[in-house]
Amino acid sequence: MKMKMNVKSMVGEWLEQNGYSGLFEEGFECGCEISDLMPCDMPCDKCSPGYKVICPKGHEYDFMIVADKNNKD
Repeated sequence: MKMKMNVKSMVGEWLEQNGYSGLFEEGFECGCEISDLMPCDMPCDKCSPGYKVICPKGHEYDFMIVADKNNKD
């Protein structure tokens, strides 16, 4: 039996196959990991694939999804 595909599962599969960690929107405090993809329940055409980076202690967030693997901001 073939699994029914939807936008969320297709995007998640593509992100995994291409080595990304999730999605983010440049200029906004918005990002999601593949494991919790699109918690807003609405894919946005402004979202881009990105990589997870761990934020330093004391930062507002535990992690961020960014465009560049080497970005530590």
